[in-house]
Amino acid sequence: MKYTLKDLINIDKFKNITEQFYNLTKVPFCLLDNNQNVIFSKGDPFFHNQKIQMSQERHIPIIIEQEHIASFVIGASINKEVIADSHITHFKCIANLIEEMATQQLHLKKIHEQDSQMNVITNHEEICLGTILQNMPIMINAIDEKGNIIMWNRECELVTGYNADEIINNPKAMKLLYPHRPNCNDLLQNGHDFRDWEMDITCKNGEIKTIMWSNILHSIPTLGWSIGAIGIDITKRKRMEEKLKQTSTELELIFKAIPDLYFLSEIDGTIKDCKVNSVSKFYVPIEEFIGKKFQEIVPVPIIKQFEKAINQIKTSSAPVLIDYSLQLDDEIYYFEARLLPLFEDKIMIIVRDITERTITTELLQKSDTLNAVGQLAAGVAHEVRNPLTVIKGFIQLLQQEVGKDKEYLSLMLSEISSIEKVIQEFLSIAKPNAAVFEPKSLCTILGNVVDLISTQAIMKNIRIALNMDVENLLIECCEIQLKQVFYSILQNSIEAIQNGQEIIINVKKHNSTEVKICILDKGIGIPSERIKRLGEPFYSTKEKGTGVGLMMSYRIIESHGGKISIKSQVGKGTTVTLFFPIYNGDSVGDISPNSM
Repeated sequence: MKYTLKDLINIDKFKNITEQFYNLTKVPFCLLDNNQNVIFSKGDPFFHNQKIQMSQERHIPIIIEQEHIASFVIGASINKEVIADSHITHFKCIANLIEEMATQQLHLKKIHEQDSQMNVITNHEEICLGTILQNMPIMINAIDEKGNIIMWNRECELVTGYNADEIINNPKAMKLLYPHRPNCNDLLQNGHDFRDWEMDITCKNGEIKTIMWSNILHSIPTLGWSIGAIGIDITKRKRMEEKLKQTSTELELIFKAIPDLYFLSEIDGTIKDCKVNSVSKFYVPIEEFIGKKFQEIVPVPIIKQFEKAINQIKTSSAPVLIDYSLQLDDEIYYFEARLLPLFEDKIMIIVRDITERTITTELLQKSDTLNAVGQLAAGVAHEVRNPLTVIKGFIQLLQQEVGKDKEYLSLMLSEISSIEKVIQEFLSIAKPNAAVFEPKSLCTILGNVVDLISTQAIMKNIRIALNMDVENLLIECCEIQLKQVFYSILQNSIEAIQNGQEIIINVKKHNSTEVKICILDKGIGIPSERIKRLGEPFYSTKEKGTGVGLMMSYRIIESHGGKISIKSQVGKGTTVTLFFPIYNGDSVGDISPNSM
């Protein structure tokens, strides 16, 4: 054939139609002439003017009067492995249209009736184009200058439930479809420049769907159209987006309600994200966490624990649990970190504050030890006290008869008295005296203790400063027992500091329900490994100490609903912090010996 496809049809018109279809479906294609040259193409790999070789392709020939004049070559759309039948049908329709138009044009050229036949072909083009638009798998809507819908294809009927007879040229159609819009003709007012315009449309059954409209009038200049648009039903996508937003909000609320800290980390330790309901437990400001490796932030001992845990996850892909402690705001906090493998290169780190649990466990262990020691002390004291009384009696008789060497007997009686004091302390552990709790002024109790121990302090030229931010503050207590606690702590401070130094006592409200008492000295301090054992039975940091005094102090503080914290640095001093509940009018009453 002496004519090419370009000689017989308007290539640009079909190029626009096929490119518009590509924009909607992302189906790559090209049109080849009979010499396998690319006439036009769209999509990878049809971007260069070379011969095409594809593993997944479909050839649709264009035959004019039994001669192969051109071919459509189409491929699979993005992320698809096979070519959809609807896409093949679409290009077959276009190929048939090209064949018909080219055949008509060829006849016109042969009989030299181009002018008269052009009108026939144009009308035929519009009819064929209308057929294509009617059967396309997307919504196509057209409006005339008066605002009446003049195009309503089959996809519009499927989406809305309204058939074309109910919508086309119906002056009430816009109100049927958009009853919630005050101005149904704002499509006309927006003109021809719009893309991805989302509008809610009301279907025949009352269901509301979201359609995304885009203008196509510049690609299909059909006469009589004032607005021409293609639409995609995105209702499912919008509902999914709303569901995802709701789920995300719910998860945020859950994260805020849970006291744990959540970190998302790379396998190398780089922190990508975190969720937390409070920033008070952060070792450094939260903004310094994101984007950094935990090796750059946390102390070295904890780094080694995390590195070991990550290596275990790499080898076993199983969760790993580690415990560690951190000093925050001059207090030691205990944490439990659970590392969970997430995907292939992520780790979820869940950190939980276990400070209260750890302290409670330690207190329970001390309480159990105290009970056991109390029973043991009662037995030992009973077995020792009776023979000791006999020995003391005979020594006193000998002291009356012996004329010389009485000083040796006096020394023996003095040592026996010391033994009796220790036995008495043992008995106080096993059978403490009944304590009557009454509202008492804390300031008065502390003042009395300071006055009592001042004589001992003055002998070493030690000054005791009592600073009280509150007056007439009542706590429900056993006055004698509290004095015993304060006296024991102050006596330890006096023994730990040098002559001429100072002991500071600060009293203030910690919150609305607790009072805080801090006793500070600049003595020799206590090593950290020994602080953990303070309060254990028979453990003392002093050479001749029995450990009973501080053990009893712990027990008294516990019976008063209080807490004690001891912090110390060797060579810098010790701070003992006590917390007691403030009296609120509810009586505690008598406390029996067994309750202690």
